[in-house]
Amino acid sequence: MKIRAVLMDMDGTALGKGQVAISMKNMAAIQKAIENGIHIIPCTGRVFDMMPPQLLTHPGIRYYITCHGARVYDRETGESIYEDTIPAAQSAELMKLLEGKGYYNEIAADATIYFEKAVTEPFDMNVVPEHHIWYLRDHCYKEVEKPSEYFLENNVCVEKMNIYGIPAEEQQEIYDAVTASGFIGHTRPGAGANLEFLHAGLDKLDAVEVVLEKLGLSWEDCLAIGDSSSDYAIIQKSGVGIAMGNAPDNIKAAADDVTGLNTEDGLAQAFEKYLF
Repeated sequence: MKIRAVLMDMDGTALGKGQVAISMKNMAAIQKAIENGIHIIPCTGRVFDMMPPQLLTHPGIRYYITCHGARVYDRETGESIYEDTIPAAQSAELMKLLEGKGYYNEIAADATIYFEKAVTEPFDMNVVPEHHIWYLRDHCYKEVEKPSEYFLENNVCVEKMNIYGIPAEEQQEIYDAVTASGFIGHTRPGAGANLEFLHAGLDKLDAVEVVLEKLGLSWEDCLAIGDSSSDYAIIQKSGVGIAMGNAPDNIKAAADDVTGLNTEDGLAQAFEKYLF
């Protein structure tokens, strides 16, 4: 079997402990793969412009599967070639449930992050994930006064939302309210301080298949590597599925092989074994 494409997760896989940058060893392996004619396809829960700059600026990477498959971005044309997002009217309904409460709510849409302006003045750095601080520092996001109105008026569709630091006494109420909308799917089970949700029925496999069709490839041509439940189906379906050493047991059981930890360049180890 000749591998012609790599479906590569980011957090917990290509990225190390700090979840900000790709190590020199992993980056060298990615570069070597590209030079050998292998397509590197980032396949992640991150929104497009929260990708590591090393990948965003790499001329050898064209397609990016983002937000768990909600959007596929073609950097060469600057267009989305696939979307499975929450429609603008329903996105606005979600905003009405959440705005005015002061939550640190990352609203992924149009390949970037939106914030309610009141939350940004200033950010509560106690709830900002450590590996997102660079994104705020460099002001990569957009801020709007009233997201519910803005999204509806401008036909903006949500790719996903991440809410962090929900007070304990409000967690169940918020979980129940967004679930009751009927058009979202959670990526984390049950109520908690942090929530992540996206369009109900979103299937990452559909997004991957759009890219494979563009490249004239099949699942058998792919090596998939990841560490989380979002990677499970892709690891199972690819010609070679690799679980990171830091992945939970069910992901390891679904894989053909287990590589090293993400903090020990497990990605580079897998590339060396299966690509080179």
